Amino acid sequence: MTIDKVTLRPPVITGSNGMLALVPAFFLMSSSAFAAVLVDNGTTLDIDSTTAPIDYVVSNNSTLNMVNATTQSVRIQSGSTLNINQATIIGNPGQAGITINGSQATLNRANVTSDDIALLVNRQIGSTQGSVVSAADSVLRGVIAGAAVTGFSTLELIDTEVTGTGSGSFGLIVAGGSARASANTRISGDAAGIRFETDPPVGDASLVLDGSSVEGRSGPAILVDDGVGANIEVLNNSTLHGGNGTVLQLQGASTAAMKVASSALQGNVQVNGNSTANLTFDQGQMTGDVLVEQGSIANVTLQNQSRFTGRLDNATGVTLSQSDWIMTGSDTVGTLTLDSGRVDFGNQPGTFRQLNVGTLDGTGTFAMKGDFATGSGDFLNVTGQANGQFGLEVATSGRDAVSPQQLALVRTAAGDAQFSLVGGRVDLGTWSYDLASNADATGGTDWFLDPTTKTVSPGAQSVLALFNTAPTISYGELKSLESRMGALQSNGNLHGVWVRPYGNKYNVAEGSGVGYRQLQQGISVGADTRLGDSQWRVGVLAGTSHSDLDLQGGTSADVESYYIGPYFSWQNPDNGYYVDGALKFNHFRNDSSVRLSDGTKTKGDYNNSGVSAWVEGGRHFKLDNDWFAKPFAQLSAAVFEGADYRLDNGMEADGDRTRSLRSKLGIASGRDFRVSRDTVVQPYGHVAMVHEFANDDDVRVNGNTLNTDLSGSGFEVGAGVAVSLSQNMRLDAGVDYGKGEHVEQPWAYKVGVSYQW
Repeated sequence: MTIDKVTLRPPVITGSNGMLALVPAFFLMSSSAFAAVLVDNGTTLDIDSTTAPIDYVVSNNSTLNMVNATTQSVRIQSGSTLNINQATIIGNPGQAGITINGSQATLNRANVTSDDIALLVNRQIGSTQGSVVSAADSVLRGVIAGAAVTGFSTLELIDTEVTGTGSGSFGLIVAGGSARASANTRISGDAAGIRFETDPPVGDASLVLDGSSVEGRSGPAILVDDGVGANIEVLNNSTLHGGNGTVLQLQGASTAAMKVASSALQGNVQVNGNSTANLTFDQGQMTGDVLVEQGSIANVTLQNQSRFTGRLDNATGVTLSQSDWIMTGSDTVGTLTLDSGRVDFGNQPGTFRQLNVGTLDGTGTFAMKGDFATGSGDFLNVTGQANGQFGLEVATSGRDAVSPQQLALVRTAAGDAQFSLVGGRVDLGTWSYDLASNADATGGTDWFLDPTTKTVSPGAQSVLALFNTAPTISYGELKSLESRMGALQSNGNLHGVWVRPYGNKYNVAEGSGVGYRQLQQGISVGADTRLGDSQWRVGVLAGTSHSDLDLQGGTSADVESYYIGPYFSWQNPDNGYYVDGALKFNHFRNDSSVRLSDGTKTKGDYNNSGVSAWVEGGRHFKLDNDWFAKPFAQLSAAVFEGADYRLDNGMEADGDRTRSLRSKLGIASGRDFRVSRDTVVQPYGHVAMVHEFANDDDVRVNGNTLNTDLSGSGFEVGAGVAVSLSQNMRLDAGVDYGKGEHVEQPWAYKVGVSYQW
């Protein structure tokens, strides 16, 4: 209904031309009477700071302009206009500060106070002619309400404060009209920030909040009552705050459609008294509960990357389109439709929830967790039809399940829905498990984790790979020394220094215990000298290398290696026999990053050290036409200390010492081409048989013993070129390929430069 608390009875006074003039009038309210100026019959009146405060009644298409003025109650009606540019309006006792009936008003920097309603935006009494009012940079304060707008009328608030100051007050009353608040407008009331009510015959009302805030100091932010239909938009970082924890409350068989876009709400929605709430979130967020009383209805739609955290118990329908619902308790919903949506049962350890759904449809993901040891976990129970494709994202753990048993995750009563594990399996400590299903006695389908399907988990694989990789790293580093040994055998200088960058690629097969790819890059430097007039040469090498390990499913590891050690070489110049050898000490920094089946990552690191030795013997044959041949035999041995370390998801690793014993038997051959007096080019190649003897390196993961085995036979081939630019300068480069039972080396390279004198 129209809000009309004032009755006007002006005397009839006309001017000499017969036109109605500006005359005193009276607002009659109870037994009180207030003198007023009547602006009538198309007249325009301008007032300013020089005008004494008084009441004004503007009627019949007339205009009142106020600039830096102070007045008492103002009433605009019958198609008239009010323009304010900085003014103070103090309402008379029991009257609104400003009343607009079937008229229009523009308020700029207005300060309106009243012990009633500060600003009343009304349709014309007994008519459907509404009012249009805009208030900017203003303050509206009323004991009952800061502002009210009724049917067919529109109120726009721009950077304005609207406050109901009294106990039980409202900041804004929307009775069948439309209101829009933007640019940091603040609306506050005691009983509610905003109240929706009816104005028959107008049934619906609307509100748009754009970058603004609403507060109910003792009650909800927004109250929808009296059977009204309300359309509400909460846009662009607008906020709602209810002193009772409620952002929206419906009662009295009311209906509300609320859209939340690019805003985040904190609080509950209460749907009472046979009311209906339709909530839509578009890039919006809410933390709180939707509380639905028996006989009421609530439908919730989340779309476009929205997120809801809370309970939707007894919701009639829930739709998730590319959005997330994070549960905080066990819930029951009528229908659940997913369009690339995600339901998260919550990540509180040891707290399990059940979601009961009448009908399930679409495509999406359910994030769940469980305890394999007890068989307890989150559970999705579809009591009716379930159709669509759904992923189960089951939380991982670094700890092993004790006496694992079947872990029930889903039951569907009917339909053709299919469920699968996100990531393919679920990682629980040392092992990963798969999903299984079977039909129950009532024709439904049960989906569960099956303990009989266990395989080694990515976390355990990363542990095995790190403990397994030390020998390949160490031998890759020693390769940089082999070509330097060849240079020592081919020159008679006393001293030398050298530097050699190198790289190695390894593919380790699953049959070794863990499959991975290793890429090593490094650099070695060294210096050596002859011992007196003997054929013995001794030197020292030092260097560093970095190895990246790539395992399946996005799991990776890396190893930083630092090394130093002595080497020696001896050759008989008469018959070509030679012996080379080296001793190398390593320090490793190991890091792993494990991608688990639920998409999370866990990390761990440790340091360890090792020592390796290498000795090679053979004979250098000088053949006709500057050809040479060099059969050789080589033996390498290494041992690396074990280590205990822990991944940050609780997985514990304990590795024994890693050992390696490798033999190599082969032949190298090449030819010298003298380009000039000081320049000699020497292409060469080699082929060798290789055998690794060590086959029992144990690693314990969470107390489970796992074994890696790199033993077996293989071969190695290589080619290169050495260029002596002078008696002092030598360049060389080479590439290798190797293939063993468990390890393939697709390529290796080394380049170097040495200077001797």
